[in-house]
Parts: sequence; C-alpha cells; structure tokens
Amino acid sequence: MSDNPALETKAPEYTGGSVSYYRVTVKQPTNPDLAPYIAECNDIIEALRMNYAEGNAFKAIWRRAAAQNLGLSKQGYKDGLYDAEKVEFFGGRMVAQSKQNEGSAP
Repeated sequence: MSDNPALETKAPEYTGGSVSYYRVTVKQPTNPDLAPYIAECNDIIEALRMNYAEGNAFKAIWRRAAAQNLGLSKQGYKDGLYDAEKVEFFGGRMVAQSKQNEGSAP
C-alpha cells in the first residue's frame, strides 16, 4: 500500500492514457478551505489553457520533479536530462512566441 493514494490504481505503462507519474496527492493545500486532493498534470494544463510549448515545458518539469523527488517515473527513466532539454527547447519557443506577439501588438 502506498502513501500516495494517486498510485493505488496504477495503469499499465505506455498506453497513451493517464499514468501514476502524472498524478500527485496534495495533502495540505495552500488554501485552508480546500480539502486534500489529487492533482493531474493534464488537468492543470487544460485549466490554465496552456499552449503547446507551455504545456510541454510544464509536463517535462512535472516529470523531472516527480522522478527526482517522489520516485514516480516511467519505466527506464534515467537522469532527467531529456526533460531538462525539453524545458530548454520549449522555453525557447515561448520566448520566440512572446517576441512575435510583442511585435504584432498595436
């Protein structure tokens, strides 16, 4: 039995569906009015209406942190370098998009 209820029903890896390393239990929410809950990476991406670059950078940061700090990772996950490189790449895309949008503002 796990300390993290989000892990109790672990889906098979490589299904294309939601898997345990994209869920985390928030035991003590910042807002005292909120009960503990399970946060899902994709739900946050959609709720914040992130664009493609933002969503991919966020997902890579989530994966890296979940692997390093909670031991939650896909089978064969190594050292987090791949995710760090994805953050760098998609961060560059976000900078380019911001500059492009700045140039097209009235």
